[in-house]
Amino acid sequence: MLLTGSAGGGKSRVAAQKLHDFCLRYRGATALIVRKARVSITNSTAEFLQQSVVGNDPRVRHIPSKSRFEYTNKSKLMYVGLDDEGQRKRIRSIGGKGGIDIAWMEEATEFEEDDFNAVLGRLRGNAASWRQVILTTNPDAPTHWIYRRLIAGKEARVYYSGAGDNAHNPADYLATLDSLTGVEGDRLARGQWVQASGIVYDVWTDPGNVTTDAVYIPDGGDVLWGVDDGYSGALDPATNQYTANSHPRVFGLYQLRHDGTIVRFAESYRTQTLSEAQIADVLSLPYPVPEYAVVDSSAAELRGRLAEQGIGTYGGTHPVEEGIKVLRRFIAPDTNGRRRFLVHPDCVHFRAEMASYRYDSATGKPVKQFDHGPDEARMIAWKLRYE
Repeated sequence: MLLTGSAGGGKSRVAAQKLHDFCLRYRGATALIVRKARVSITNSTAEFLQQSVVGNDPRVRHIPSKSRFEYTNKSKLMYVGLDDEGQRKRIRSIGGKGGIDIAWMEEATEFEEDDFNAVLGRLRGNAASWRQVILTTNPDAPTHWIYRRLIAGKEARVYYSGAGDNAHNPADYLATLDSLTGVEGDRLARGQWVQASGIVYDVWTDPGNVTTDAVYIPDGGDVLWGVDDGYSGALDPATNQYTANSHPRVFGLYQLRHDGTIVRFAESYRTQTLSEAQIADVLSLPYPVPEYAVVDSSAAELRGRLAEQGIGTYGGTHPVEEGIKVLRRFIAPDTNGRRRFLVHPDCVHFRAEMASYRYDSATGKPVKQFDHGPDEARMIAWKLRYE
């Protein structure tokens, strides 16, 4: 369960109260509170739990030396930090063979995805007939693993709250939040998972342009490939996305629907892979051979490999900024709110790049990072618009 939204929405109080009530209701339960930094949980979260939730309840005893609350019904509520791999290993012993029944990850955007997986791996307690991990956080960028996995990937039930929903907030606090501007205001005051300013495709929205309707439909229109050549780089283990300085080879698989909509229904991103091997992998997918592929003009070897497979190619020969304008028109809603460029949720690398591809504030030019999928997409859009 993900509790998110603006600052001051009461997310932490809800999570703390739920863990406390769980321990009271289910005898012998093991509950866990986790923050990335141990000093934060000791000086902030544990103190908050004691003062605002547990209070003077005679059924609970706080033992700071053991970093836990003990209940008279044999339940335990423990709190730990996950500063390093050693701390991550420590939670594997919490709860013994029975594991953890319920966990709360506070300020969840501070965690790496491996931290989340480590907590999930201990979630096998049987004090109740159900188990749960609760994450509480203010929004971050849509490239964060929480957004990609739990919100866009629908792995969690998501609940939003705002400062105005919390009757305990003083009026001056609400006024302070309202005064925030820019990305800070969007995240903390309005509770939006948005990227920083300067994004090239600021008309792109996820889920607006992202939908499960963006699937391949037999006889629904021609299949096309957009291809941006590359080879070097690697995945960031913390996000499972390619690092900023990576240059993967990208195949975007599109269908041009009969109503003119461009649907990006699948993708293939690879590094350290020969072009012929990646072409073979893409051809093995359960879709028709494309009518043609649009490839950056400098990739002569790649175009030759495609020709060997009987796939005709067109070069992407247009000014970058002009191509960006064309793709923006496909992405943005028209006067009827219809978007002509749709992407399937499984295109996770493309979605991350669209939220990260930005302009250099000093030069006004697009930064050569996270531009690989967006580049082949604009080549497709240019081909369909002008050729």
